[in-house]
Amino acid sequence: MSRPCTDLDISVVSELQAFDQLAPDWKELQSRDTSSSIFLSWDWQRLWWKHYGSDRELCIVVARIAHQVVGLLPLYVERHRRAGGLFEARKLRQIGVGGDTAPDDLGGLFLPEHEQDASRAIVRYLAREFRRWDMLDWSDLAPGTALAHALQTELRDESLRVNSVLSDPITFGRLPSCWDAYRKGLSRNRREVMGRKRRKFEALAGACCRLVDAPTEVDAAFDRLAELHRLRWSSRTERPAFSTAQYMGFHRELMRALVPQGRLCLLELELGGRSIAMLYGLRYKGRFCLFQTGFDPAYAQHSPGDVLMGYAVELAIGQGHDIFDMLKGDHEYKRHFFQDSRRNLQIRAFRRGLVDTAYRLHELLGRLRNALHKGRAAQADRHGPVVSGNGSGAARLQLQA
Repeated sequence: MSRPCTDLDISVVSELQAFDQLAPDWKELQSRDTSSSIFLSWDWQRLWWKHYGSDRELCIVVARIAHQVVGLLPLYVERHRRAGGLFEARKLRQIGVGGDTAPDDLGGLFLPEHEQDASRAIVRYLAREFRRWDMLDWSDLAPGTALAHALQTELRDESLRVNSVLSDPITFGRLPSCWDAYRKGLSRNRREVMGRKRRKFEALAGACCRLVDAPTEVDAAFDRLAELHRLRWSSRTERPAFSTAQYMGFHRELMRALVPQGRLCLLELELGGRSIAMLYGLRYKGRFCLFQTGFDPAYAQHSPGDVLMGYAVELAIGQGHDIFDMLKGDHEYKRHFFQDSRRNLQIRAFRRGLVDTAYRLHELLGRLRNALHKGRAAQADRHGPVVSGNGSGAARLQLQA
């Protein structure tokens, strides 16, 4: 068993200027940490804080050995009033979580040779010395990492109450070496449907799929994507993406930053010179991440969403990516293209006190409500609808939900 490193120095960055000064070290860790994601990249994290950090307290935990940064964990503290303002709950959360744009894979950035020691040291510091939180609420952590293990062991060793649950499944696929091999791996029916839809689209006058990769085109393409997404989802959800100033500003700046790095993929389906569908993807360390899509429902008969997804998979294979990651969101169409799934981890920890007691009570009431609902449903199954009086001789019918 390796001995823990005793030369680790842990500090917290809480000022914006110091955040910016971390950029060189951040990018160095980003390049060397083989398990890092696009959501932990400097551009995503710094721009998220720019657009969503207002009214939140910055606290990036940094681990150093002899002045060299060997690990960092980007966090913030969020304050909530509870019970009608009777008390305040201080939540310790990850940068990237809490706005209206959701990342998938978070955690920390570490030099591989120091990951275990730095993870343990950071978690111990948060538990023992960093007292500005009552509740730790982290999501989108990859199970099996040193950080996930440290959170589940070290926090319990400090007598904190720790809950951990797995996320809903995230669909992804491992990409073969060529497009033909991918198609042959599909079921016969799916292969025929995909081929038929593409052939029908390509037979239309002015049909094409193009990659938007010129910096001068990104802003206009972003506007088309936002409009197509809203057209697709406005009748299906009260609040589609691209609906707030923060979301629009964050993703516009993110695209501008990523396109010269070759990490942005904007695919556009055109018909007769008109944009009818767009796909927003992110490229990072051999992984193609599908982030957003949109299409014009007026062209639904041409299956623009399915056709564009097929082009995206073919492009990802041609560019040598190993993984096509559909990210979170349990949509049936994703399983038309890939069937593998993975789950991330959500971890909550509570210091003893009023906030912990309040959340325990909330959890207890939730369990009681669920038990009562199940009991009523079982009674309705046995005896039919329940009729109850209202105290005035009248009766009302309770139909089973």
